[in-house]
Amino acid sequence: MVTATGDTEIGCRIFEVRPNCSLTRAGRVLFFAAVSLLTLLVAVRFLLLGVWLVLPFALLEMVVLGVSLYLFERASHYSETIQIAPDHIQIVARNGVKTLHEHHFPPYWVHVALQLDPRKWYPSKLFLRAHGQSVEIGACLTDADRKSLAETITTALETCRKTA
Repeated sequence: MVTATGDTEIGCRIFEVRPNCSLTRAGRVLFFAAVSLLTLLVAVRFLLLGVWLVLPFALLEMVVLGVSLYLFERASHYSETIQIAPDHIQIVARNGVKTLHEHHFPPYWVHVALQLDPRKWYPSKLFLRAHGQSVEIGACLTDADRKSLAETITTALETCRKTA
């Protein structure tokens, strides 16, 4: 999911790229509680019938589901901020509040490259390149969103170059 904002006074465009997560934290907790309750009810029923071996596997299933949902929650906090200003381009990747990496480029030399897989087996990749450095952006997006972002960033760079 890409959100774009702009400041016309200083000629700055800001793009926020984050994964599209339709399930909220409350939804994940509710889902985990519902599945856990149902699993425990079935496991207790089997335990009362004398099949006690079902209970440890049911508990293991709930632990695996809980860990998976926790890892999904952590991954949903990833974001990339791309700021295009007349004097610089800044790319900041964050995981929650922790900054993973930050890159700066001069806007005149930046080239937007959308690299498509010739056999269409793998998703495309979007790069910003300048002075021998390259940064992949939008890895969490779909191919259509990545192509749209490439066109939007190219337009913003051309506008930035014309105004400066």
